[in-house]
Amino acid sequence: MTDPFDFNQAPDAPSLPAQAAVPVVRAESHLLAILDALPDLMFEVDPQGRYLDYHSPRTDLLAAPAADFLGRTMREVLPAATAEACMAALQEANSRGYSHGHRIELKLPGGVTWFELSVSRKDNGPGQPVSFIVLSRDVTSHILAERKLQRLTQLYAALSQCNQTIVRCQSEAELFPAICDAAVTFGGMKLAWIGLMDATTGMIEPAAWSGEGADALSGLVIASDTDSAQGLGPSDRALRDGEPYWFQDFANDPTAQVCHARTKLYGWGSAASLPLRRRGQLAGLLTVYAGEPHAFDEAARSLLLEMAMDISFALDRFADEVDRRRTLLSLADSEERYRKAFHTSPDAVNINRLSDSTYVDVNEGFERLTGWSRADVIGKTSLEFGIWRCLEDRTRMLDSLRREGCCNNLEAEFCRKDGTLITVLMSVAVVRLDHVDCFLSITRDITEKKRADERITQLAHFDQLTGLPNRSQLQARFDFARQLAQRSGEGLALMFLDLDHFKNVNDTLGHSTGDRLLVQLAQRLSAALRAGDTLSRMGGDEFILLLPSVTEESASQIAMKLLAVMHEPFKIDTTELVSTLSIGIALYPYDGLDFETLSKNADTAMYRVKQASHNNFAFFTQEMQSHAARKLQLVNAMHFALARGEMSLHYQPLLSLQDGHIIGAEALLRWRHPELGSLSPAEFIPVAEDSGQILVMGEWVLRSAVTQLKRWIEAGMAPMVVAVNLSAVQFRHPNLVAMVTQILDEAGLPPEYLELELTEAMAMDNPLAAIALMNQLRDQGIRLSIDDFGTGYSSLNYLKKFNVSKLKIDQSFVRDISDNPDDKAIVTAIINLATSLGVKTIAEGVETAGQLAFLRLQGCDEVQGYYFSKPLPVPEFEVFVRHQQLVR
Repeated sequence: MTDPFDFNQAPDAPSLPAQAAVPVVRAESHLLAILDALPDLMFEVDPQGRYLDYHSPRTDLLAAPAADFLGRTMREVLPAATAEACMAALQEANSRGYSHGHRIELKLPGGVTWFELSVSRKDNGPGQPVSFIVLSRDVTSHILAERKLQRLTQLYAALSQCNQTIVRCQSEAELFPAICDAAVTFGGMKLAWIGLMDATTGMIEPAAWSGEGADALSGLVIASDTDSAQGLGPSDRALRDGEPYWFQDFANDPTAQVCHARTKLYGWGSAASLPLRRRGQLAGLLTVYAGEPHAFDEAARSLLLEMAMDISFALDRFADEVDRRRTLLSLADSEERYRKAFHTSPDAVNINRLSDSTYVDVNEGFERLTGWSRADVIGKTSLEFGIWRCLEDRTRMLDSLRREGCCNNLEAEFCRKDGTLITVLMSVAVVRLDHVDCFLSITRDITEKKRADERITQLAHFDQLTGLPNRSQLQARFDFARQLAQRSGEGLALMFLDLDHFKNVNDTLGHSTGDRLLVQLAQRLSAALRAGDTLSRMGGDEFILLLPSVTEESASQIAMKLLAVMHEPFKIDTTELVSTLSIGIALYPYDGLDFETLSKNADTAMYRVKQASHNNFAFFTQEMQSHAARKLQLVNAMHFALARGEMSLHYQPLLSLQDGHIIGAEALLRWRHPELGSLSPAEFIPVAEDSGQILVMGEWVLRSAVTQLKRWIEAGMAPMVVAVNLSAVQFRHPNLVAMVTQILDEAGLPPEYLELELTEAMAMDNPLAAIALMNQLRDQGIRLSIDDFGTGYSSLNYLKKFNVSKLKIDQSFVRDISDNPDDKAIVTAIINLATSLGVKTIAEGVETAGQLAFLRLQGCDEVQGYYFSKPLPVPEFEVFVRHQQLVR
């Protein structure tokens, strides 16, 4: 293989004169020397991650010998996670031309090593595939330094919290849990516990703890005579020696074999135990466990020792409270420790004179937090350099100090020296230093936490898409508005708003366009509202509007205003969308006393608008409530009606006017509920269509009718046609043809004995699709008829293309044909039209001899109605057929 990094190889280059070749050789040598001096590994790989070549003097950093990885892919050579990180860098370089900053981790003979990748795409000339140059830099020392810095930062924070806790606490019972919690929460320890010595037995038992693995402390007793045959833990050793003890590799240290099971269970990598002293005598132990080995370097040990010293100082303070001289001596002895803690605290700490608030001292944390140096502020007050954004916060702090001697958890905004604003949390206490009353302030920057809290609040109470209040926020505002309404006697209203035909936007233009439409809608509606109104988004295209202090008349005016603002088209890029609203309104207290009831009733009113016309509004009425309750009752009952045998088919005879014999029967669905009684199809069929249950019911009707006709024919009844009505939902279902043919095949009924009735409105809803579906059904030999003909708006152009065999004249025209000349003219026209189109006519609802005579005179082909028979259950229909009489 030709080494792409070997600049002495140039087989395709033309030969140069000796004088001209010398600079080239020197340049190549110079470049090779540069490559040899690089501390990084250099690889060339193809887009699949296959190693083509490498160059580096640092072969000790290779994960495998070159012979083991050249020609193989990264996924074959490297661990899975590492290989995926490398491939991600290659993909980024392929799209951008370069990639920087991806880090990987490898276990090498010398230990775990971290590398940072730099990748660039290499163009190998016309017709040649690209490859990638990968520089892999050893950043192990940098990673370890970062981790060390993180550990120290955490321990500094723990020490600072420890110092604050010592200042605040008044007893050991209050202090010890806070110390343990600070070591875990701020110091990054896995577990921390403090044990106290029993002065009588000399044994130590846990007194307080925090972190993971605390169950290991249950029943634990540390004694100086513990058997050490299998080794001792850190607490045993610290108790025996009276000195701090450090286990840097706790899980593998052979001298701590007795603890190995717990270290693996709880993930302890290193451990330390430090004696705590009271008046110089061993009083207990502070024991901490870190998650990683070698966590306690010299700096970490110093901080933990200082923490133990501060705790011991607190123990001395608690023990010597009754002895003023010893307390003062203890404070004097700890002055250096306090000073060190003061200056090394990561929080801002400042001391001010109480009388005039001038700064006496500040630490480095104060300088970092505010941007002002110690020299800038000593001898001045905060008013002189304007650190407080709101002076009311400063006044509250000083008032609290004078009244109570402290001010805890004061949240305020500071102006930094560079003009930026930060949010801080302050705890301030009055102290006496050198016979002068001062106050000590500890201040922490909570700007990021504040932003995070605000974001959480935003997510909890506001819609992410539109920024409008969500349901929980609207509920709170409703409760407040209702209280005002109760006191003032004024009304309020809830409006339920729904965007008409929004689903069409999502289905045709995509959900992103739909989202942008909702944002514009929210902005347009909000601009049209009063200052005290609240518009809330419930989800999808549904909004609720809370209107305080309104009457029915003013609510109507607002609704009309909202409908009017929808007249202007919405502009989404180059697309203009015109949409309308359906609005339901419920008034307090007439339509409900609580949010749930009012919103439900407003929703009910909105759906009444949807069903009626769209682009309108309606107030809730009790009739709507009754209708909604009745509909819900029917929907629930309908789920079990078929299984419980509550539904049945009745059959109404279809007769020929030519000779009066029965030519068929129309199958009509009937429902008798055990509690509701007989239910009208005019009531429950629309409910079934809305709820989607019409598909199951329609298939049952078709299957039952076809099966029943097959039984009659097999029993010797003369063959006839059975007519079954199709709903609009069934007619639009893509599986209709397959379902009908399957039912006919299962029953063994020839298709010419089945007639499917569809309404004129169904056929004209989508004429082209209707024509295609009719043709498919007729191709299967199934008869088709148009029901309720004359009540729709048929186009004659489409009507002649409908592949139907019969037009059914609606009974509304038949009812008055004996008296009404208009109905006579319409029926005559329908019959003549059908004759010209070559299809038959059937009149429904025939109830009198006069109607029958007129229809026969006009040449109508078939009739049905109560004049002959009402719809009959199966046994009665069979009797009717056996005793049929010719029409006279």
